[in-house]
Amino acid sequence: MSESNKFIFKKYDANASINRRTAIITIAKAGLFSILGARLAYLQIVDKDKYEILSDNNRITHRLIEPQRGIIYDLQGKPLAINRQRYEVVIIREETSDYIKSIENLKNILPDVNIDTEKLYSEIKKTKKFIPIKVLDDLSWDQFSRLNANIHKVDGLYPQIGFKRYYTSGQSHSHIIGYTAPLDKKEKDTNTLADLSSAKSGKLGIEKAKDVSLRGKLGNKNVEVNANGREIRELDRYESIQGKNIQLTIDSDLQDYCYKSLNDQSGCVAVTNIKTGEFYALVSSPSYDPNLFSKSISSEKWNSLTDNIYKPLINKSISSQYPPGSTIKPFVALAALENGVSEKREVYCNGKHEIKDTSLESGIKTFHCWKEEGHGNVNLNEALKVSCDVYFYQISREIGINKIAEVCKRFGFGQNVFDSFYEEKKGIVPSKDWKLESIGTPWMVGETLSAGIGQGYFLTTCAQLSLALGQLINGGEKIIPTIVMGKNKDVQKNQKISLNPKHLAIIKKGLEDATNTQGGTSFRSRIPGNLKMAGKTGTSQVRVISSQEREEGLKKNNELPWEKRDHGLFIGYGPINNPQYAVSVIIEHGGSGSGAAAPVASKIFKYLFDNNLNLKSKSISNV
Repeated sequence: MSESNKFIFKKYDANASINRRTAIITIAKAGLFSILGARLAYLQIVDKDKYEILSDNNRITHRLIEPQRGIIYDLQGKPLAINRQRYEVVIIREETSDYIKSIENLKNILPDVNIDTEKLYSEIKKTKKFIPIKVLDDLSWDQFSRLNANIHKVDGLYPQIGFKRYYTSGQSHSHIIGYTAPLDKKEKDTNTLADLSSAKSGKLGIEKAKDVSLRGKLGNKNVEVNANGREIRELDRYESIQGKNIQLTIDSDLQDYCYKSLNDQSGCVAVTNIKTGEFYALVSSPSYDPNLFSKSISSEKWNSLTDNIYKPLINKSISSQYPPGSTIKPFVALAALENGVSEKREVYCNGKHEIKDTSLESGIKTFHCWKEEGHGNVNLNEALKVSCDVYFYQISREIGINKIAEVCKRFGFGQNVFDSFYEEKKGIVPSKDWKLESIGTPWMVGETLSAGIGQGYFLTTCAQLSLALGQLINGGEKIIPTIVMGKNKDVQKNQKISLNPKHLAIIKKGLEDATNTQGGTSFRSRIPGNLKMAGKTGTSQVRVISSQEREEGLKKNNELPWEKRDHGLFIGYGPINNPQYAVSVIIEHGGSGSGAAAPVASKIFKYLFDNNLNLKSKSISNV
């Protein structure tokens, strides 16, 4: 082969090698791009939905919408509990890479706010990552605006607008309405608003009793956010549903008047319509400002409320139990009449009644009348009028405790007045069986005498006294007590409490004389004119008076420490010619019913009469 041919062959061989490498590289590139293309096609077509969701999760966040709590209205349609806007800050842990840094930045933006970081960090650690946690609430508009302008500096923190409860009527209504506060541990497992950082529930009164109806239902929205978490636009929304409005039978003006009539004394008042069972006032004093609980209450303020000897946090009208004292005597008189005691029968009162008691050294136990020198000969009418204890000792001993208990239970003693207040107490109607079951010892004769004048084991509430008197005075028509409008329409005409009209007339005469006749225990509190009230005073002892103290001379109530003074009570109805209202008043350690409670009741009846008894409801929507 010639040299020229060799050169041509080598050149051809080299070119062929280059072409083979080029072909291999080209094929490899084509294969790689085919694989990439197939993968892209798979991701964009087959796995489109999956990655679209992941992409959305990076730019779309889910926010809860707080429902407005239902409004609470009074009888006349006046709002008593409303909602006001609240500016707050929450943090969502899964939306921040460093929540500690975000909180520190927040403190720099709002240096004037106080954040309990130790408590906050503890809560963040134990809460699910996607649940918002409240960092600050009740910010001012200036603080809220400042935070929004610097939102890019606080990763995972979100300013939002919510609602806080506001009570328009202040202290006079606080016990009956109650207040709201953050959920406790048990509620977080059952409350439908638990995922809401600002979730609150009712703690007392109507707010607690009707919490499920009032709370409403959560809404939610999906919003698009940028890299800094700032909302760009709202994608969709499911509105929250406001809680159901509630209208009370409470007349706000009357409630306020009753509260002021107590003049800061420790006590309670109940005003009942004896034809419908509607409570127009249910007052407890002293009280507190329920708006204190709209935000975190300081431990100092809380302690000042809980340590107060006058117990401002307790709803005394339904939660405090008192010996009824002589206010029980109309019902004891009814038991006597029903068991054959004649209203004309006279008992001689010399200021005391004695029974045998072998446990005492003297063998005699003495029960004293409130009037040391006695009342002389008294019949039932006179005994009610002057509240003679000896008369009721005698007839109680004759008829026995069980017959007294039967009558008292018939009219509502020893039972809850309402069906929804968890804080309500039932009181005690003592009987032989009750003592054996509760204490484990037999009933003693002396205990019957004490019960006959509303002492001993007997306990009742202010609301019970008002209801019991109302059902007695209306002729024994059973009424279903209520404090919420729409629940009760009228006296339950088909439910009659056994009551002889002749017996009722005798008792009413005694109560009318007690208030409107010279010598009656509440005569000084009578109301002149055509519209009058009638009723029964009561004084219940809170301490045992020793024989030595009686010999040395009893101290007057105003000479004793406040907590050792007698309670003053009064139950009354009016107007006497056409009874419509029953009123009960209890003044804790007030000294006496005639001196402390009856004057307050007289003011309340005057208010009712002067306002022409015009307590009519105004219809409210969404109730």
